[in-house]
Amino acid sequence: MNSTGSSSGATVWVVALIAVVVAVGLFRFVLLGGAALLGLVLLGLLIWLSAGVITSRTRAAGQDAREDDDAGPPLAGPQTGRTSVEEARAAGASNMRTAWISWHLRSLPPPEDSRDPRLLVGTLSVVPQADWDVDRLRTHGRALWSLRRGARRHDLLDQLDARLDRVVAMISDLTDAEFDTALGQVNDQYLYHPDRQVRTAYLEGGALGVDLIMDAVTAARAQAREDAATRAAAEALAQQRTAALRALRETHHPTAGRDARAAWDEQARKLEE
Repeated sequence: MNSTGSSSGATVWVVALIAVVVAVGLFRFVLLGGAALLGLVLLGLLIWLSAGVITSRTRAAGQDAREDDDAGPPLAGPQTGRTSVEEARAAGASNMRTAWISWHLRSLPPPEDSRDPRLLVGTLSVVPQADWDVDRLRTHGRALWSLRRGARRHDLLDQLDARLDRVVAMISDLTDAEFDTALGQVNDQYLYHPDRQVRTAYLEGGALGVDLIMDAVTAARAQAREDAATRAAAEALAQQRTAALRALRETHHPTAGRDARAAWDEQARKLEE
């Protein structure tokens, strides 16, 4: 009986010891496994956030590239897919116009990324005058060029480009420097394209750009003549209105000469009486 009880007690202690060891092992496994799981979750979250940031930056860079597609005539560019004839023709016209603007402004400032429309509206409210010199016109033209990104964002690009063309046309009439149209056709992507139709379309676009430049110069000259006629008419009307107001004032406030003559007539009448 005693030996049997001792064996049972020993068995209980062995089972208890095994249970404790298993419990400690399970606890450590759960603890380490939870930490590993938490680490995996944090790592996944970090990867997700990094991917989001990279995607947003990539989209922003692509948007900036689209917004500045006419910032100047590119010298070369990667050929992605088949370049269409329409793209080549549009690029030829855009390159020619941009080269013309750059030639007369001497330099093109980087675009401003301001989203405040007040600067854009304020710059457009300044109308170039016929008595402006070349330096002042260039300063105004550079300010207009730097705001093209904001003008596109606020649907004012057409108005701004029309004003920019007018300013550059005024500069071209005030300077003796001749614009070389070869500067507007330097894009090797289109000049040496494998497709002959693309090369021809790019050259046709350059000719179209020259036509647009000539139209801008003609329009600027016509606007200058109209402004001069309006200014002359305004000055003539101002002189007439000033004379009319002067006459009205003199009927209410006689001049000193008229006062003296009236007093002399009054004295003569009294003497006759």
